Amino acid sequence: MRWCLLILPCAIASALAFPASMHAQSRGNSETRAANGSNSICASGRIICVSKSVTNSLVSNPFSIDLQVNSADDIQVGWEIRDGSGQILESSSTGDYVNQPTKDFSLGRMLHVQAFIFTPAKSERGTLTLTASGSKVRAGEIDTPEITIPVRFTTARSTITMLLPNDPDDLKEAASDWVQGEKHPKFSPKLNLVTRQIEIMTFDQTAVIGATVEAVLRAWPGQGVRHVTHWSQNGSVAHVTIVADGWAGVTYYATEVDYLIEKSVLNLPGIEKVVFDGA
Repeated sequence: MRWCLLILPCAIASALAFPASMHAQSRGNSETRAANGSNSICASGRIICVSKSVTNSLVSNPFSIDLQVNSADDIQVGWEIRDGSGQILESSSTGDYVNQPTKDFSLGRMLHVQAFIFTPAKSERGTLTLTASGSKVRAGEIDTPEITIPVRFTTARSTITMLLPNDPDDLKEAASDWVQGEKHPKFSPKLNLVTRQIEIMTFDQTAVIGATVEAVLRAWPGQGVRHVTHWSQNGSVAHVTIVADGWAGVTYYATEVDYLIEKSVLNLPGIEKVVFDGA
């Protein structure tokens, strides 16, 4: 998946200083510091840092931000976006998006966060909270490193259209028969699909393919986490990349949801073919 939401520079200065000037809030025992003249805001222990320009920036959809990790530990970073009413607009973790190294955890490495925001904001002000987790945090060797930053939102909404089965059991049964069958032509059952529309936080229409895919993944969830990470359009061909957990029976689910993604994306103007690219 590749998304862009927060409009901010992604580069974070490699040399960081930490006087007492606060440009973000903090909770618990963690500290959030931004040095005068520094381009970064860091949690206690400098375990995670973000660009100072995130402060009071406008969050767009999809949300995108780069995080600097200054730890040799296996660090994951969770995020929570709230509006001024206290409503959680989106929350997840880099662990759900498979975008970080699995070994050789170098100091100063970058983690890229990109996610669609499906819950529309009720207010134009709110917060972005980033929380690091890892073995040393879980063992209590260090306090939970956290950064809470004031941000701005739009309350505008966009509509996403999906095609979903009128009877979910019909799709599940068709997928089961296809997976267990001896011959495997393209899975293309003749099912009664109905149009479903939802409203989410407004997004750039250049991201409509990604938003549609993500909407289907959320409307037809499996046992594990599945997200769209990249999308593009080349002429009339839509390219989609999805990252996913594996579990027993995932082939059945993947057959179902890929079919719904294809039908929903083909429903978009100008799209005649959908290609699923490898992660």
